[in-house]
Amino acid sequence: MKKNNIYIFFAVTGTVVVLWQLLASGYVLTLDMIFGPHVDLVHNAGDLWNTAPIWYMLAFVTSILGGWITQKILLIVIFFLLFYLPLHFFKKIFSLENTHGAEYVASLVFAINPFVYERFLAGQWNVLCGYVLLVPLTAYLMGFCREWNYKNGLKLLGIIILTGAISTHVFIMSLIVIGVALIVNLISHAVATKKLETGFLKSVLLLGLSVLVLSSYWLIPAIVSKATPITNFGPENWGAFRTAGSDTVGTLSNVLSLHGFWGEHEVWVTRFLLPKDNGWLYGVAFVLFAAIILVGIYAGFTDKRFRNMTIFSIAIMCLAVVFSCGVGAGIFQNFNIWMFEHLSFWKGFRDTEKWSAIVAVSYALFAGLGSIKILSYFENANQSLWFTKYKRSIFYVLLAIPLLYTPMMLFGFAGQLKTTQYPNSWAEVNNVLKQDKSCHALFLPWHGYYNLKFNNDILTANIARNYFDCDIIQGRNMELGTISSQGGNGEEYSSVEKMVTDNNANPDATIDLLKQKGIKFIIFTTDIQFEDPYKYPFLGSSLLQEVIHRGDVYLYRIF
Repeated sequence: MKKNNIYIFFAVTGTVVVLWQLLASGYVLTLDMIFGPHVDLVHNAGDLWNTAPIWYMLAFVTSILGGWITQKILLIVIFFLLFYLPLHFFKKIFSLENTHGAEYVASLVFAINPFVYERFLAGQWNVLCGYVLLVPLTAYLMGFCREWNYKNGLKLLGIIILTGAISTHVFIMSLIVIGVALIVNLISHAVATKKLETGFLKSVLLLGLSVLVLSSYWLIPAIVSKATPITNFGPENWGAFRTAGSDTVGTLSNVLSLHGFWGEHEVWVTRFLLPKDNGWLYGVAFVLFAAIILVGIYAGFTDKRFRNMTIFSIAIMCLAVVFSCGVGAGIFQNFNIWMFEHLSFWKGFRDTEKWSAIVAVSYALFAGLGSIKILSYFENANQSLWFTKYKRSIFYVLLAIPLLYTPMMLFGFAGQLKTTQYPNSWAEVNNVLKQDKSCHALFLPWHGYYNLKFNNDILTANIARNYFDCDIIQGRNMELGTISSQGGNGEEYSSVEKMVTDNNANPDATIDLLKQKGIKFIIFTTDIQFEDPYKYPFLGSSLLQEVIHRGDVYLYRIF
């Protein structure tokens, strides 16, 4: 069997083992991952438009195949690439011929780790897509630095633009890493040759100009916009999204172990088992995980072929660790606060733990080098020694390390997530709404996130606009810490929010005001009826007609 076919088989197997029951029919709905029969293409004022091509493509595919099939394809592609790309690019990154199978270890470390696990639980599929692209980006960056020809430049340009269209944060992180790498490469060439490599400099300038031109469709609106929510991010945002620490290991150690997602602070995460909650098994797995990475770093330092790359990778990894710690308690807190206060674009990194994507890529590459060092030692040792016969066993142990480190990713995230379908009661409501060609409806409860009963009571982003065939106005208030709204929702939203969240307002007066806004229907689900701080007294107004009451959903018509 050809090597690439083995890689494909390995990646397919890994995808199936990880997703498992999530491959069944139905939607996978988590915190930020909401899919439905429609894709909500409405942008708030000031939103960045870099991801618009991806969303429009998803909307097109959804219109043909349906929502849950489109989501299933997306998840399969993401996890297939998580396993496959390190296999495909590992040799190219290090210019190696014989890897002793180390690329399989790198693949597992890259695909199965706490960073991927926590981000998937939070439904941040776009962050994982950007993370996936860091592998080919690394390979193309290395290729461009070795030989700055037209072909290598196009490859690097293409992956930069694709990254920008998928994840803003990974795009910015990539540009910073690429910029540093190119400057270091330029200086090192100048020192070695005693002259400035003008050809390389021209190639770099052309690359930068091309990135600006091809990204102009979203950069120009972002620059001229005066309502970008990012510009309003302040200490309350940095604090709410701060990197999580723990009482035992603190923020830095949490980040080094690829934990630290801000959601670890929140109640919703308590329903899931985190790798670090796995007791003594986690401690043993962490020691083995760290050991293989440290062996890889040692191997990189001692091998002249990889020394410069190792030094650079460690430097970038250390910077990523510092940035990832963010404003979490620890020695880097004040430095990161300074970054937020003095660099305007840095405010967009309120969720600083996304920098751990760079750390995870570095870990995967060093784990690969460490595996080569260990396996080549067994291969080159005197075959008469007793332990050499265990080479194959050592290889399997190396493969098992990332599985032991994050075992709850296997078999559908240890069964903690399930597929679901929208209730039949929602379909009944939607059938009524579809009959009104100018349908405009208010959806309650008025929350950006709430526990959805038909989704196993998991905290989920408001999904109304992704389901109903109607112009829906719904809550976008994230209610995280002291943050209610991210802004940019428009005057209509603000005025409606003021009406529906007033527990003391006159019911009939509120319905009159909603009617003036052109709202014809009110959809109310009782998922959090008893926990909801908003009581919606206007639902008792005499100006409402109950059209449907099925299970946990009500449909009212304003007349």
